Amino acid sequence: MKAEVQPLLNKAEELGLSAYMLDASDIDVENRARLKCAYGCRGYGKRLSCPPHIISIDEFRKILSEYSSAILLIEEHDTSAEDDIFKAWSRLRKGSFHKMLELEHMAFRHGFIYAQLLRPGACNECDTCGNICNKPEIRRFPPEAVGINLSKLMENTGMEMEYCNFSRVKCIGILLLE
Repeated sequence: MKAEVQPLLNKAEELGLSAYMLDASDIDVENRARLKCAYGCRGYGKRLSCPPHIISIDEFRKILSEYSSAILLIEEHDTSAEDDIFKAWSRLRKGSFHKMLELEHMAFRHGFIYAQLLRPGACNECDTCGNICNKPEIRRFPPEAVGINLSKLMENTGMEMEYCNFSRVKCIGILLLE
């Protein structure tokens, strides 16, 4: 029995997420995308959901080739009244992640047994990471950490990434389906 995606799209809308169907083969994976993690992210190496603690880009490419479709998930937030955009980003991405994770669980229950979410931003479920994850059942990595070029993906779906627009923040996740 082929799993139906429409209930997932309906649930995404109910949760306040914009959802866009993708062919998994249209997701660009580039080595340079992960470069920004190692040289540009102040959290590099501090979270177990981020490099260098996760699978390699080449491993992810192999895994991605086993998926046929995906849902690009976006939750946009008005941050124009925020005093500290970094604190706001941390709070907002956590809320968005939990909505997206709910969708991953629903996908599994509806027959997508290999449903896997790539979360918006680094994990921030705990204040700090130890040597092992305290919440492995919800540990997910961000798309950029495995080389997904979110700018290109957004462009290919008719949207634009605005990196320096601090009045609007987009929390972006990808739900892989098979």
